[in-house]
Amino acid sequence: MNLLRTLLLDNLGLKLVALLLAVLVYLNVYTDRPATMIVSFPIQVVDLPESLSLAGSAPAAVQAELRGTAKQLIRLRVTEPPVKVSLAGVGVGHFERALGVEDLPLPAGTQVQLDRLVSPRTIELQVDRKISRLLRVAPTIDGQPAPTVIWDGTFETDPKRVTVTGPIAALARLDSVRLQPVSVAGKRDTVVARVGALELPDWCSMDPERVEVLVPLELRLIRRVPVEVEAPHGASDYEITPERVTAIVSSPRRLGAEALAGGARHVARRAACARHQPARGGAATAHAAAGRRHPLRS
Repeated sequence: MNLLRTLLLDNLGLKLVALLLAVLVYLNVYTDRPATMIVSFPIQVVDLPESLSLAGSAPAAVQAELRGTAKQLIRLRVTEPPVKVSLAGVGVGHFERALGVEDLPLPAGTQVQLDRLVSPRTIELQVDRKISRLLRVAPTIDGQPAPTVIWDGTFETDPKRVTVTGPIAALARLDSVRLQPVSVAGKRDTVVARVGALELPDWCSMDPERVEVLVPLELRLIRRVPVEVEAPHGASDYEITPERVTAIVSSPRRLGAEALAGGARHVARRAACARHQPARGGAATAHAAAGRRHPLRS
């Protein structure tokens, strides 16, 4: 056992270095062998005039089956050099062009050859006039804050409008820019977040790229207020059941207790007006649901 341990652990660092060198030599020899591989080249549009923009869908990459040494093909797959498509002198409308081996960015002085173009063999692009529009932003607020705070439904954005640039056909369908959701779930204090556009049409950009959204949260004041249910104003021959209810009213603390009491009285009057039903002998019964929550909004 001691002999085996000595053979394994003595000069352990030197043995690991020797093993690593052996692996590198093997990989170097193995990747010098001929191989075929499908490589993707991203498409890059160049020389497009500033007054024009692409519109609609466009292929993202060209796939080609290449032949060469494995080392050269792996290098191409890792670096992904782009296929540059020049649109110099192109106007508004449809652009179409066939691809060939001369379009592929194959390294010079190597044995890499093209076996076949997989897809696409033809580049088709739609060109439209580029414009800019000033559009309002539309935040989305998700979730419910902590039970001890209340949100009155308001928010602030900075800026309130953004500049969107892109093809004229796409911008014509926009009246606002929806922003990424801002979550207030479980929050106990005012939320401030910087968010971008939730979704923009293809080839459109927004300036600035992010908008600051402020969602004010205030401490919640909750009070149980006993109130008497009143008959509709000026009405007679009404029977009220029950005559007294307990209203649970919540409001931002800054509004104070007077707002809660006034809100409770308003709830009671609305309950009597909205829920009366004719009774026998010309009388009516107004039902007020005790314990129903009626949150006030500032």
